[in-house]
Amino acid sequence: MRLPKEGDLRPLLQGVPVATCDSVVLYSSSLRANKHRSRRFKTGSSSIYLSNNLGGEQKGVLVHTVGVNHGMTFYKSIPLNNQSYLLKDLNSKIPSHIPLFTDEGYSFIWDRPNHRMVNHSKKSGDHRYNLSRERWITKEGVTSNGAEARNNTLKQAFRSYHYISPKWSQLYLDEISFLGNLRYSEGLKELLFEGRGVGVGDNGLVTNLLGNNLLKISPPNVFPY
Repeated sequence: MRLPKEGDLRPLLQGVPVATCDSVVLYSSSLRANKHRSRRFKTGSSSIYLSNNLGGEQKGVLVHTVGVNHGMTFYKSIPLNNQSYLLKDLNSKIPSHIPLFTDEGYSFIWDRPNHRMVNHSKKSGDHRYNLSRERWITKEGVTSNGAEARNNTLKQAFRSYHYISPKWSQLYLDEISFLGNLRYSEGLKELLFEGRGVGVGDNGLVTNLLGNNLLKISPPNVFPY
């Protein structure tokens, strides 16, 4: 399908998968840990690196979140929040013809005709207000709230860890993504439970047909989509 450049998109997207993506920092290198020296990089990912005077080592974890509304979510640990890493991860997961909603941090995307962006800094036309209500959802129905909700869920899940090393961060992210995606794939359930009939209850427990608890999904048991 090809989305029009103007007009309300919501009627056209009923029942259509819409992809969304965003990035989030889970652990950062604080000024105190950095001994109040300047950051290694001057970009959005600078907070995960120590100063060059302290070795320039990556201490924090930067995650790129890609998901489909009311569908699966995938997390990728990346070293920098730039076009090269974001585009590579996005292209490996979402076909170019799928509708994609992001914020204006993805303005470098040029080869996706169904890509639409929302401006989180849009000013209000009413002098009584500073920012516009359309900074979250535009009149056309474009929003990146799906990705930001996933980021919030991810941060809540990682609060149970005091700290994880960037070296092993992808393993943690893969586990959370796998458990969260169980509800959307019967194949994943069969792979994990060897073909036994299972389901996820309201209490976060995975149970078989006899009602026996098989696995406790915690902490990533509250995915909004």
